[in-house]
Amino acid sequence: MTTDRNELLPLRLNAEPSIFRGCSLSELMMLVTTGAAILVPSSVIICGLFGYLMMGVGIGLLLIIGWVVIGATVLQKLKRGRPLGFYQLRLRLWLEDWHLRKSPFIRQSRVWDVGRRVRL
Repeated sequence: MTTDRNELLPLRLNAEPSIFRGCSLSELMMLVTTGAAILVPSSVIICGLFGYLMMGVGIGLLLIIGWVVIGATVLQKLKRGRPLGFYQLRLRLWLEDWHLRKSPFIRQSRVWDVGRRVRL
């Protein structure tokens, strides 16, 4: 008698473990680096205009924490009930649709030929 839990064990062993709100370490690091690249410089610039340059760094770091919590919650909802790597695949296809990055996936239906000719 097999249960669903036993069938999913190999998938769970090969996947990265969840650390925070269903996100793996690589997903959390992606959230932190994008937040740090966008939020800290923008908050430093905005607070620097008012003469509070160092306060901008502190506010930027607080914004990163909020960004990670909100981003992890959104990723958790995107991943629910989906197979492993589903949203990464959707992101790659979206980037290809907007001509921002090439994707190795075949997305057109046609008759394909292996390129070999048969000699009789």
